[in-house]
Amino acid sequence: MRKASRFFSPQPSHECNSEAGVGSGAIFLAVVLLIVLIVIGWKALSNQAPTISLANQPRGLGQSTQLAIEARDGKHNVRRIAVDVSQNGHALYHTAMVAPSGPVHWWKPWSDAQSVVDWAAPLNRRLIPGLAEGTATIQIAAINDSWGRLFRGGESRVRLTLPVRFTAPQIGVITTQHYINQGGCDMVVFHVSPGTVESGVQVGKYFFTSFPVKSSMPDTRLAIFAYPWDLDPSTPAEIVARDDAGNQAVANFSYRVFPRKFHTDTIALDDAYIARVVPPIMSETPDLDDQGSPLKNFLAVNGRLRQIDSDKLIELAKQTSPTFLWHEPFNRLPSKTEAYFADARTYTYNGQVVDHQTHLGFDLAGLEHMPVLAANDGVVVMAQFFGIFGNAVVIDHGAGVQTLYGHMSQLEVKPGEAVKRGQEIGRSGATGLAGGDHLHFTVLLDGVPVNPTEWWDPHWIHDRIQAKLEAYR
Repeated sequence: MRKASRFFSPQPSHECNSEAGVGSGAIFLAVVLLIVLIVIGWKALSNQAPTISLANQPRGLGQSTQLAIEARDGKHNVRRIAVDVSQNGHALYHTAMVAPSGPVHWWKPWSDAQSVVDWAAPLNRRLIPGLAEGTATIQIAAINDSWGRLFRGGESRVRLTLPVRFTAPQIGVITTQHYINQGGCDMVVFHVSPGTVESGVQVGKYFFTSFPVKSSMPDTRLAIFAYPWDLDPSTPAEIVARDDAGNQAVANFSYRVFPRKFHTDTIALDDAYIARVVPPIMSETPDLDDQGSPLKNFLAVNGRLRQIDSDKLIELAKQTSPTFLWHEPFNRLPSKTEAYFADARTYTYNGQVVDHQTHLGFDLAGLEHMPVLAANDGVVVMAQFFGIFGNAVVIDHGAGVQTLYGHMSQLEVKPGEAVKRGQEIGRSGATGLAGGDHLHFTVLLDGVPVNPTEWWDPHWIHDRIQAKLEAYR
């Protein structure tokens, strides 16, 4: 009996440890559960939402308006964008788009990648037949797939109050005959109705902006326009006007274009020239990658960098003054002409054709390091090393007209500086793609190269520009 008693004797120390383990585990699970509930509750009550931006801030609603909406979220997927239009307190229109689903991970309520959704939402009179002229309210909402707002997703809203217009601007052409040489310019004067925010002349792919003839007459406009060298002379030209609601009007006007045949030229490349001009340009252009050989580097400079420079000139044109800064014809540097506007150049290397480009200016050569003079009054908008043009200056003369001076050895002006006609702005040189010391001179209209010979001609300046503005002095 004693042995049995010893065999079944209780062991209180072991039972006590087991109860303590169960209690600790329960507490741990409760704490974990509480943390999970807190996280879920915090996420469910969070206000994390997408950001909304408009690529082109609308200034009104018209016959056909589009809202270019971008919804962006750095932690969640954008799930939906909605647009509502109301007027006088009455809902008129609702449209929405559901974005494609992004990656979802069960263990965390957010995505790893930035979610960006673009949507062009149409708002036109056909879709909203009840819309009347006056003002309307547009509300844009973007919702993500977060747990926010009690699992409905975080939401952001943008509210706009805009004028509503359905009548297109009115255009009245004032000047009569317009004669344009291919590669050259002319000027048209016209009147637009109040509310017009943009007007000018459309010639093929080119748009030439208009400017007021006087600050006191904002609805009477002048537009210098061109038929660029690369357009077929039969390309139609028309005056275009747009109002703040996006309504557009088009008007024809009388003009005649004279075709022109441009020079052709062949340039034989050699290793010495390539070795002289290409390395300095590439050292000033870190974004231009080495192509593996001197010739390939030259072709990248002559082609891709030339296009980059052209795009930069288009951007510089946006800095133009709305009024003419000059009063006299443009000055021509007294020198020998070595190359003409719109020369079609063929480049050869070791007897093989390797490239074709168009030379869009005049090459003027004289004494080495000759003084370079400003062609007319204006304001310097660029003075720096500039790609294929080397050390270069761009001067703005107002109303879209600018001049470019390239290949200089030294610059004597700075951006923002006002200059006078005939003022020395630097010295000629052989920087950039220059084969020798000379000045590359270009006249630009809205950043597009045009023939300088017209701007050097006092008779052309009088007939095409000054005579048409005499009535407004």
